[in-house]
Amino acid sequence: MANLKDLHSRIVTLKNMQKVMRAMNMIASVKLRKLVRTQTSLAFFEKSVAGIAGDIHQALKYSDSPLIAGYPDIKKSLVIIFTADKGLCGSHNSSVYKTLDLFIKGQKKNNIAVDVICIGLRGANFCKRRAYDIYYQTEINKRVFNPAAVLDLSIKISQRFLNNEIQEVQLIANYFISTLQQDTLISRLMPLSMPAGDKTNEADYEPIIEPEPKKFIALVQEQYLYYKLTAALVNSYLSEQSARMTAMENATKNSEDLINHYLTLQNRARQATITNDLIEIISGKEALKG
Repeated sequence: MANLKDLHSRIVTLKNMQKVMRAMNMIASVKLRKLVRTQTSLAFFEKSVAGIAGDIHQALKYSDSPLIAGYPDIKKSLVIIFTADKGLCGSHNSSVYKTLDLFIKGQKKNNIAVDVICIGLRGANFCKRRAYDIYYQTEINKRVFNPAAVLDLSIKISQRFLNNEIQEVQLIANYFISTLQQDTLISRLMPLSMPAGDKTNEADYEPIIEPEPKKFIALVQEQYLYYKLTAALVNSYLSEQSARMTAMENATKNSEDLINHYLTLQNRARQATITNDLIEIISGKEALKG
C-alpha cells in the first residue's frame, strides 16, 4: 500500500489536472456552440458544391480534360489530411492517421507514390515519424490557414494536377455529424467523379459551352478545390472541438473516480497508522506495568 505522502501527492496532482481538463472542456464547449450554428448552412453549401460538380461532369463528360477524363496512368497521388494542431481531442487525430496509413499502404501495393499535404501540426508530426513525403504543411488555426492561404494552396494543387505532376487528389478529414459522432471520410477531389445516378443515354450529346470547355474547366477547378477545402476545414474545426469537449468530460469523470479511489486508500492508510500508534502506546503501557 502506498504511503500517506505518496497518496496525498497523487490526489493533489489529479485535482490540478481536473482544473485544466474542466477549463479545456469549457473552452471547447464555447467554441463548439459558436461553430455549430454554421452546421445547417455548411451542409447545404456542401450539397450545392457537390451538385454543381456533378452537373459540370455531366455536361463535360466527353471532354478530354484530365479533370473530367482523368489520367490513364496514375503514378503519383496527392492526399490532403486535416488534423488538429494539439492533442487531447479523443480520436480526432488518430482516426485520420489510421485512414492515411491504409490509403498509403494500398497505393504502395499498386506502385503509386503519395505526396501528403498536412493541414494541422499533429498530422505533420505523424507523417514525419512515418517518413511519408510531405509536399506542404501548415497549422490549421485561422491566423495561419486563412482564406487567402486556402486559395493559394488550391491554385498550387490545380497547377500540379494540370501539369501531370500528380494524377489524382484525395482528401481525408473528419466530418461533423453530431456532438457524439464525427466520421472520418476519404474522398476524391480530382478528377471529378461521375454524379450518383448518372445515365449517359439521357444526354447523349456534347453541349455547346461558353466559354470554351478547357478555359471554363481551368477557371472552375481552382474555385472547386477552394470550396471543398474550406468545407473540410470547417468540418474539421467542428469535429475537433466536439471531440475535445467529449474527451475532457470523460477524462474529468475518470479522474474523479481515481481521486475517490486514492482517498479511500488514504483513509485506510491513515487508519492503519493510527491503529499501529495505539497498539504501540498500549503495548508500552502494559510493558511498564510488568
